[in-house]
Parts: sequence; structure tokens; C-alpha cells
Amino acid sequence: MKTFITILGEKVLPVPSLLLNGLTNMSLVKKLDIPFKELLQSSFDLAVSRDMDLILYIGYLGNAEQADIILEMINTYRTHIKTIITDPVCGDHGRVYVPDEVIAQWPHIINLSDMVFPNLTEIKILTGNKPDDNEDAGIYTEQFKELFPKTQLVVTSIKTGEESIGFQYHGEEPFSYSHKLLPKNFGGSGDAFLALFILNHFYKKLSIDAALKLAADQTYQIIKNSIDKGSDDLVLEITGLQ
Repeated sequence: MKTFITILGEKVLPVPSLLLNGLTNMSLVKKLDIPFKELLQSSFDLAVSRDMDLILYIGYLGNAEQADIILEMINTYRTHIKTIITDPVCGDHGRVYVPDEVIAQWPHIINLSDMVFPNLTEIKILTGNKPDDNEDAGIYTEQFKELFPKTQLVVTSIKTGEESIGFQYHGEEPFSYSHKLLPKNFGGSGDAFLALFILNHFYKKLSIDAALKLAADQTYQIIKNSIDKGSDDLVLEITGLQ
């Protein structure tokens, strides 16, 4: 959420699914529950009172019950939600890091989503494959499209060679893009890519292809700058965002 707020600023009406003292890949991270339903519903009520049109972004779920709450809120406030974008957070680098109960809920949300942004591990999980399977990415994509034919798909973290990594967009016109694989991973880089896409497409009015490509280039530069600075965390410094 820190990444989204940094990039999107006052455009964000944040509703955390739980509180963390750090990123989930950090040691000593602690998770604290919050009154999720009350906070989400009151945020929707606030938006309705201001007659806002909303982009609903759904990311990390603190527990499986939150999926039911989100589905209830979508049904209640659907006339004010113009787009639903989902990052089905459940795994990365060939491993699962959420309970099976959470994974079982993601298809219900994906079915209502306009766009979904799984990484390569997550699309394997969502299509019933093992997270460390090594089939061609196209196989998982085809399986996903059979399960969710109405959802536009962006698969991230696809290695396109020993030294390159990128994404594949599967909408009306498929589009793929890659760049040099940098020597260090940072928690939050996927959030940066998605937040930048939202900024570029919905606010700067770029086409989906152009917004995805620019978001990938900007995220690459953020990661490179973080490495150059010797930082252990992602340094969110990039000009021209607002």
C-alpha cells in the first residue's frame, strides 16, 4: 500500500486488508487484524456521498472471509465501480505463501474482474498446477483463458531468456514486452508496476499497451536506481509521475 500511495498520491482511497510492520518477505514481519468490513463499507459510502466513479483495486487478502466481504461490497456498490483490477496475491518464485482457503476464493473475484495481474507462479496456482511446474507459460495462459474467458490477463515475471524478464498481455490484441533482468529482487516492485499502469492508463489516458510498456520501463528504472543506491528496499524515486 505504501507503494500505491507514493505513486498515486491523493488518487488513492486506501483500505488495508491487514496491518503489517513491513513487507511480507521481510524477517520479523508481524500481521495485525483490522475491522475490514466496516472500513471497506464506510469507504464506499464516502465515495458514494461524493458521487465518485471508482477503480477498485484488489490485492492481498488477510483471510478467506475478506473475499466474501469484497464480493458483497461489489454487489452493493457496483454502479459506482467502473473498473475492477485484481492482483491475486498467493505466491512467487515457485512457492505458495497464503493458505489454501485464500487461494480457493480468488476465482470468485477474478470472475468479476476486468483485468487480473498474476505473476507466473500465481497463474500456475490459479489454473490448478504446481507452483514450481516448468511448462511453457502459454500453457497456463490458455488454461486461464478457458477458466476466465471474460477477464483481460497480464502475466508478469515471465523470463524470456537467461537475461531478460517481462510480461504478457492477453486482451483483444496480445502484447508482450521484456527488458534486461536485473541482479536483485525487491519486495513491492510488482505493486509499483501495477500502480504505474493505473496511473498511465486511467489518468494519463495512454492505451493499455502503451501504459503497460511505460510502467515496465519505469519499474525497471526504479529497481535499477535502488540497486545503484545500494538500498535494501525499493526506492520510489521517479520523475514525471503526477
